[in-house]
Amino acid sequence: MTSILARINCALAFLLASCFVSAQSDALIFKPLDSDEEPASPTAYKQEVAQKVYEHLVAARGDNRFNAPTFELVGTESNGAKIYYLENRIILEEKAYNVCTQLGADSINALATLLAHELTHFYEKHGWTSKFSSSFAGLEIGDTLGKLSTKIINETQADYLGGFLAYSAGYDVFNKGAEFMADLYKTYDLKESVEGYPSLSDRRAMSRSSAEKVEELASVFDVANLMAITANSALEYQMAQLLYEYILNDYQSRELYNNLGVLATYEALTYFSENEVKYRFPLQLELELKSARGGDGIIEKREALLLKAVHYFDYAIGMDASYAPAFLNKACALTLLKDYGRARFYAETEAMAKAGSDDTYMAGSVAVLLGIIAGREGKTREAEKYFDNAIALGSSLGTYNRKVLRGEDTGREEVLSFSLDQTEEIDGVDLLTFTRRPKGKQKIALSVTPKLNFFGFLLADNPDNSMVMILESKIESSSRPAYYLYQLTGKDYAGKTRKGIQVGTDRKEVAVQYGEPESTLQSTSGEILKYKNILFFLGPDKKVRKWAAVEK
Repeated sequence: MTSILARINCALAFLLASCFVSAQSDALIFKPLDSDEEPASPTAYKQEVAQKVYEHLVAARGDNRFNAPTFELVGTESNGAKIYYLENRIILEEKAYNVCTQLGADSINALATLLAHELTHFYEKHGWTSKFSSSFAGLEIGDTLGKLSTKIINETQADYLGGFLAYSAGYDVFNKGAEFMADLYKTYDLKESVEGYPSLSDRRAMSRSSAEKVEELASVFDVANLMAITANSALEYQMAQLLYEYILNDYQSRELYNNLGVLATYEALTYFSENEVKYRFPLQLELELKSARGGDGIIEKREALLLKAVHYFDYAIGMDASYAPAFLNKACALTLLKDYGRARFYAETEAMAKAGSDDTYMAGSVAVLLGIIAGREGKTREAEKYFDNAIALGSSLGTYNRKVLRGEDTGREEVLSFSLDQTEEIDGVDLLTFTRRPKGKQKIALSVTPKLNFFGFLLADNPDNSMVMILESKIESSSRPAYYLYQLTGKDYAGKTRKGIQVGTDRKEVAVQYGEPESTLQSTSGEILKYKNILFFLGPDKKVRKWAAVEK
């Protein structure tokens, strides 16, 4: 995301594309060209900008079961944006692009949401009705199929899921679609109502409604990630899975299936004793192992969870056979199942081949796992060689696991106790008392399951600074619900933490002020540092880009 923004200096705005379904395409608008009009060729720079955003969205979706449509910026002035189903091609007109450039700071988010809308038509198979109805051309049924209410349903779905696709790719939720539609109609000199299209007023209403739904789903995604990072028990891992499954009802991606597999693996790990699993696996966020649980069926329970994890990883691989993290995570689950032969194959052959030789992070992770396998098999010298290789590649897990192998002190207890009783505030909010004295405006209230509720609050004075998110769980007890509170800084937050950390602070300074974290996670956008009451999200440059206060 950062690399894209660094190269894009012009403003690019959101175009919430409510499209007209024809027999072969979905078009944003339709205005016939004058007979003597010669479409101009867009500049190479504009094509490059739009192409990079488009490719970023395709990569974020991660569904490579079918070839994604090709993309082109064109000089015509008749469609705005359009997907040609039979040609498997998406176009954006330069005129619509130029309208986009008028929206300033929101421009990159806007363009991403526009292109994600068109891509959603493809991924959700909206072309099926068009192709099916065209096969009955000339018959009454063909005309009827072309006018079905599925047109509006498809457009609403493309607005909603397209907006979430853009968000999951790292762009901000854009909520100015209604205003932009008015600008677009004015630029293309269109009337309020055009035959075969929703009216401008309807389009603006659809834009507002879709933006609200995108914000809601995006917030569930955020709190699911936060719960996944901070979970320490089987119950908390289950809650994180429920949140991801809620999103899966509307939106499917390889990352969601992969995350579900990782969480099922975490849950399974809570059924192992520390003697059974003494190493840290490459997939782990954090693992606080205690004594093994008593009772019958524990081995069967953890094996069932690990097999469930393997199935989720297979779903992710099914969507994208080149998705290296799913192969590595599958290898971790197979290692815990003591299927070492297959684990080696998926790590050493599949994960590394998919990641490529330049991916040192994956190479280090694979070396760690191969060292764990060797250690579990009693091959101490071989294990140490793998851990040494991982350390040379910059893996902190290599260092930790080599100490475990040698029987050395890992310093873990000291790290885990560092931040006890330390609290953090964002925008002056005390999370410890928030449920009794809430501040701001309640923006979200939804039931994830009958026993898991989610609430979101925006501070009235600073709505873009931060959001307070609360999970209310009645899974263990209906009479005494448990509360999990998170406050995540927003894009406009300019404050500092209790120890002076702010956006732009580098990782070394965070470690100086807070000590080494309890654990770390390597996400697609950078490292996450986990402390007891605060999480720091770093960018690729190893500098803080946001943080979250935590109370459980």
